[in-house]
Amino acid sequence: MSKPISSKTMSALRFPLVLLLAAPFLGGCGDRYSTLPVPGVPATEMPVLDQSITSSSPEQAQRGMGNHTWFWTRGGGPAQIHYSTADGRDFVWLVGERRILAGEWRVESNTSANGQVMTQICLRYPGVRRQDLSASWNCRPAGTMFMEMQEREAGDPLRFSGRTQAKFVLTQTPASLAEVEGRVAATPENTGY
Repeated sequence: MSKPISSKTMSALRFPLVLLLAAPFLGGCGDRYSTLPVPGVPATEMPVLDQSITSSSPEQAQRGMGNHTWFWTRGGGPAQIHYSTADGRDFVWLVGERRILAGEWRVESNTSANGQVMTQICLRYPGVRRQDLSASWNCRPAGTMFMEMQEREAGDPLRFSGRTQAKFVLTQTPASLAEVEGRVAATPENTGY
């Protein structure tokens, strides 16, 4: 006949079980130090990543830009929030301004210096002459551009397609698109924009 398990024995069994179940949460997601550079060890080449940056197809670039809102903080000018329509129009709202600038975008393929066909995303804003925005086409490799975008999401959540004025002036660079979306949603519609 078997002996019943005492409450002391049961507690002793539960504790290791709880630790075992909690281990993935206590340990985090992988080794966070594994990506830090090691002195004396050269960087590892990433041919797959490099290839994806330089060889984004025109179709991928078109899908990635069309009907997307994206947040750009690169370059020397103010941060920019864009909405790029599927038909090649682009609307940009700059931090520090209320005006929404209208422009255009397109995808083109060129041959790079080493003979590779490279897909580029090109933007222009007729009548605009500002740092990072100009009336002439400014092109960047598509894969690089997508990687350098702070954020990107489908649709026009800020609802500024076709508008010339934003609901308010962004006085500082927002932390995220979600922050701006929250402010836009909380601002009354009838503010003259």
